[in-house]
Amino acid sequence: MLQSEQLDTRLVLAADDSVAAGLLIQRLPVEGAGNLAGQRNEDQIGLNEAFNRIAHLCATLTREELLTLDADTVLRRVFWEEDLRRFEPHTGATGPHFHCACSRERVGAMLRSLGRDEIEGIIAEQGQVEIACDFCGIKYHFDPVDAAALFMPAGTRQPGSPTLN
Repeated sequence: MLQSEQLDTRLVLAADDSVAAGLLIQRLPVEGAGNLAGQRNEDQIGLNEAFNRIAHLCATLTREELLTLDADTVLRRVFWEEDLRRFEPHTGATGPHFHCACSRERVGAMLRSLGRDEIEGIIAEQGQVEIACDFCGIKYHFDPVDAAALFMPAGTRQPGSPTLN
């Protein structure tokens, strides 16, 4: 998180044979006037006293507490002197859910970026091009006709395979 987000982050994880639990805390980025004044998020890495205090409190959380106590009890025990505001989690359609943005069209665009020679080499060697999304696991197959269509001018392309992948 320090490299990608440039924000102080602490993650406490625990697991046993029946449950896995975790607590993540992260210093919020600079916003508003701080950004306008040229202050950067990384200027505060390791220096933010409020975050360091919370991180030390978080470090007192034991494995047993994390695995056996409900979220409200953990928060109350660890951060009992802090002003806590807990919001009800979003569930159902508005809550977190798995979503992969891959599509046959996006995979086709990626294959076009490799170039005709590369794709024709794969077809010659394997008979087709198969791409599997590492995120959701869907496999996309491009036979020689589908692969050739990738390199035709956009207005002359025929629709590809009627299957999703």
